[in-house]
Amino acid sequence: YKSIRMVYLSAGALTVRYSKLGDRLSHTIGIQDGDTYLPLLESIEGSPEEPWPASPPMQQMVAESLTPGARPVLLGVGLSGNGHWSTAIETQNSRILKFDIACKITKSAHSMGSEYRVASPTELGPRSDSIALLPESIPRIEIVVSIGQLEFFEIERRIRIVPKSNPSSIQTHRWCYEIRLSS
Repeated sequence: YKSIRMVYLSAGALTVRYSKLGDRLSHTIGIQDGDTYLPLLESIEGSPEEPWPASPPMQQMVAESLTPGARPVLLGVGLSGNGHWSTAIETQNSRILKFDIACKITKSAHSMGSEYRVASPTELGPRSDSIALLPESIPRIEIVVSIGQLEFFEIERRIRIVPKSNPSSIQTHRWCYEIRLSS
């Protein structure tokens, strides 16, 4: 395990930042404007005692270019309970961060997914697989799920993206989503 201070990836002003929190890396997704960073989503992490934490327990994260001259991607791995987790995050143009997450399990899980605290005013998107965040004075942020499903908990101000597969099924579970910066 290599200790890091912060790893980040930006699609224009839209930025994901990973930093060390206990035995894992937590992350925020926000807007970078010069020297100012405004976090909009903050991952909800678990503890070492939780076999199925609220978010993937990434313990290593690196920025890599997969081919010469290509945009960098973030690649992460982690272990928790009976699960082996992996994450790939890439940019698509200058306005989209794409998250592709998988968890291979060897015993039945009670739940898995990616969970966030919402740090801005919210509005439900027009579809069940998206939600819009409407922070004041900045462009609209939209979360769109391509594999899995989106859950929104308005009172607790949190969202969760979960795989559609049954977490008690011993297999590799996958969920994918995009964070989009709209004008």
